[in-house]
Amino acid sequence: MLGRYVRRSGLALVFGLVLGAVPLVHSQVRRNIKVVVEAQQSGVSNQETLQGSGGVIIRRGGAYPSGRIIAGDRQTTVQRSTGIFTLVQDGGESILSVETKVPYSQVAYYHDYATGAGYIDRRIVFTDVGTSLRVSAGALPDGQIRVRLTPRISYFSAERSAAIDFTEATTELIVPNGQPVSLGGSTTQMHQMTRQILGYSDRTSSSETHLTMTATLQ
Repeated sequence: MLGRYVRRSGLALVFGLVLGAVPLVHSQVRRNIKVVVEAQQSGVSNQETLQGSGGVIIRRGGAYPSGRIIAGDRQTTVQRSTGIFTLVQDGGESILSVETKVPYSQVAYYHDYATGAGYIDRRIVFTDVGTSLRVSAGALPDGQIRVRLTPRISYFSAERSAAIDFTEATTELIVPNGQPVSLGGSTTQMHQMTRQILGYSDRTSSSETHLTMTATLQ
C-alpha cells in the first residue's frame, strides 16, 4: 500500500510540474482611455450701412447745396475649433482645472469646555475659484466605454459678501470605442440697428456651437 501511494504521488508530482509550465493566473493590466472634448463654433456677421453727408456753399449771389450718399455691405464668416483631452486609467478619473487660489477669510467658533466661554477664531484659508472638469471612464463589453463628465464652476457670490458659490452638473454616457458622439450645442443670434440723422447702420450676427466627445481605449 505504501508503494502504490508513493507511485501515485510521484505521478501527481509529474503532472503538477507539466501543468506548472502553463500559467494558470493571467495578470490583468489596466489600460488607459483617452477622452477628447471638442467644440466647433461657426459664426456669420452681416453689416449694412447707409451714410449721407451734405453741406451748403454760400457765395455772392446765391447758395449752392451739395451732398452724397455712401452705402456699404459686408459679410464675415468665422469658424473656430478648440479641444481638450485627458488620459484616464480604466475605472479611474481625471480632473482638468483652470482655477486660482484666493485668500478667503474663514470664521470658526469653538468652545472652551473648561471655562464655558465661547471664542471666535479668524483664520485665512486658500480656496480654489474657477472652472474644472472631472472625467471618469471605464471599459464595458462589446467595445463600449462608460464616460462620466462633471463640470464645475465656482465664483464669488454677487448676493453675499465674501461668499463663494459653485454650480455643478454630471452627465453619464455610454459611447462606442473611438467614435465621436454629440454632446449638444447652442445658437446665438443678435440684431442691432442704429439710426442717424443722415443714415443708418444695420448689423446681424448668428453663431452656433457644437460639442463632441470621443473616448478611445488605448
